[in-house]
Amino acid sequence: MIPTNKKLAILHPYLTKKWWAVNMMIYLSNFLQDKNNDVTLYAFSYNKKLFPSNENNFKINYFNNSKILSIFKIAYAIRKSNYIIIWNSPMHFVWVISKLLFRSKAKLIWWHHHYPWYYGQKTNVYIKLKRFFERSIIKNIDSVIVNSKYLQDSIEDIYKVNSKILYPVLDNQFLNYNSENKKPHPQPLPSKEGRKSKVIFTYGRWVEGKNLEMIFQTYNELKEKIPDLILNIWWGWKEVEKFKNKYKSEKNIKFLWFVDKKQIIESLEQSSLFLFPSKVDSFWLVILESMSIWVPVISYNLSWAKEIVKNWYNWFLVNSDSEFIEKTYEILSNSSLRDKLSTGSINTAKTFSEHNFEKQLSKIF
Repeated sequence: MIPTNKKLAILHPYLTKKWWAVNMMIYLSNFLQDKNNDVTLYAFSYNKKLFPSNENNFKINYFNNSKILSIFKIAYAIRKSNYIIIWNSPMHFVWVISKLLFRSKAKLIWWHHHYPWYYGQKTNVYIKLKRFFERSIIKNIDSVIVNSKYLQDSIEDIYKVNSKILYPVLDNQFLNYNSENKKPHPQPLPSKEGRKSKVIFTYGRWVEGKNLEMIFQTYNELKEKIPDLILNIWWGWKEVEKFKNKYKSEKNIKFLWFVDKKQIIESLEQSSLFLFPSKVDSFWLVILESMSIWVPVISYNLSWAKEIVKNWYNWFLVNSDSEFIEKTYEILSNSSLRDKLSTGSINTAKTFSEHNFEKQLSKIF
């Protein structure tokens, strides 16, 4: 049952960028505050311009000291909480210190969203120590939350513990889009030859391992076959910089900078297809956002994607780089197929609603 009239502490180290995981944490904080709880979000750093306090119902408390000092300060501040929800390392240390030094009796929930690649491929000393520490404490945690069945199985394999699935929820700006806009998209962009342009689009948290080069490989393979092909990509990550410099003279590649969801929706409205090149994630909320704006998706055949994908209905799963390019061309060249996928996409996106989120959340506390 979802708690009411309780004191909740939600811990995330950095509120400096609007990552999709951070947006989910903001949503959860507002949701729990609206249930008459006293919710405070704790962080080491905080960008007030990106997360203005007047947009949220809960409190934000950050400690801009050294990390070690901040850990102790947060541990003391949360000692009287009824529930503590930790999001990312090193917030595990905060809970341990609060429990051992300040006698916290809070129930602990760990929202785990790191994909297995994070543990399987990275083998530096920090990751090894982190893995050892997490294995040492995880059996004392009251509840572990994951965002897919795929990650649930991985957590059980890595940590030998059970977890509960909490699928993400779409923001109302995306959920309500279909009721406000009846016509399927995209709205075509004009081209010099008078033909309708084909726009492929991608955005997300571009960090190491997300296979971003596949987006540009696809564009290079298809630009001769589709002369009016346009690639739009969000570039607000270091991983994109090398491509931005390489393709700065390519007029049909647009590197976009987003500030808010409205701009993302406007770009999706002009898109024919969303490309998701990552082979390592456990769930990408941006895929659901795209589908809610009638934009079908192509991605690799990842285990978590099979939980919501039906090929030829809402999404294409591919098994190789060549198939990724082939299916991109097929959908861009076949408007009736794209329209069919668009309809399936919006129907799938609707299921990630606040109502379903609340039903899942009630089984966790």
